[in-house]
Amino acid sequence: MKLTSPSRIHMGLIDLNGNLGRVDGGLGVAIDYPNFKIEGLESDEIEIDFKVKIEEKDKIDIERRILDSARKVLSKIGENGIKLTVNGVIPAHSGLGSGTQISLSTGKITSLVYGHEINAENLAKITGRGGTSGIGVASFEKGGYIIDSGHSFGIGKDKFDFQPSSVSENVRPAPVIFRHDFNWDIVLTMPKGEQIYGEREVDMFKKYCPILESETEKICRIILMKMIPSVIENDLDSFGFCINELQKLGFKKAEVKLQSPAIKNMLEKLQKISYSGISSFGPTIYSLGDKKTIIEASNEYFDIHGIDGEIISTRANNTGFELTR
Repeated sequence: MKLTSPSRIHMGLIDLNGNLGRVDGGLGVAIDYPNFKIEGLESDEIEIDFKVKIEEKDKIDIERRILDSARKVLSKIGENGIKLTVNGVIPAHSGLGSGTQISLSTGKITSLVYGHEINAENLAKITGRGGTSGIGVASFEKGGYIIDSGHSFGIGKDKFDFQPSSVSENVRPAPVIFRHDFNWDIVLTMPKGEQIYGEREVDMFKKYCPILESETEKICRIILMKMIPSVIENDLDSFGFCINELQKLGFKKAEVKLQSPAIKNMLEKLQKISYSGISSFGPTIYSLGDKKTIIEASNEYFDIHGIDGEIISTRANNTGFELTR
């Protein structure tokens, strides 16, 4: 049994002010490639094999995540082992949501191999994912352009502090309040830049939250009154305007600020010829517009500034994970 899960672009967190008694909220798009590919067979013990070449440090991190998720799901379904083969990976700490897809994919295939049907929400609870943004969980299950409604906030609520998903393991995935197919081409410009995760990610939430109420209100207005209608009406220019504006507001502004000068300059250059933003904590930049122009500009910038990286032309995934029995 084989499973392929999409990665995702995370376009921003909506409300990190929390004074209305709700916090987080996210928006993003599931994408076809890069993707995570895993194969599963029954076994008496947990076995993990890699058929894809990756750097040793990334392999160690992915193996740790797979082992943790497999153990949790096997315990839940009352089994002892699983043989898992990794055939494709999403670059780690690149802003494309690799951690959630590894955990959910491992959990899903482990449960299915033994005849158990566990949905994405419950898999997220078991494996400890989706505690801040629900975009990765919804991308896995159904794909498309997604907005989630965040979590109740305060003493005795879902959350009582501003935290990333990595330290929000006991928080349920946020409910999806809007989902629509997404049909525009996407270019990923993936420089090897500043990677924010672990303790640095936690520190960011402590340093920059709560976000000003006025900025949160502007983010909400942009999303409700321009971004959602532009997806429904297939209006790329209006959608792109929202992407560019969101880079200047709220927590996304802080995520952009922490990138290196070269990556911030690259974002500005790409925004002159397309609609571009930083996905999650970066350093991946996603762009919508003329693919050829975006790819040429990205390659030129890499060459001039001696930046290592990858440029990928992709499309949205509008179906979620794919299973081959």
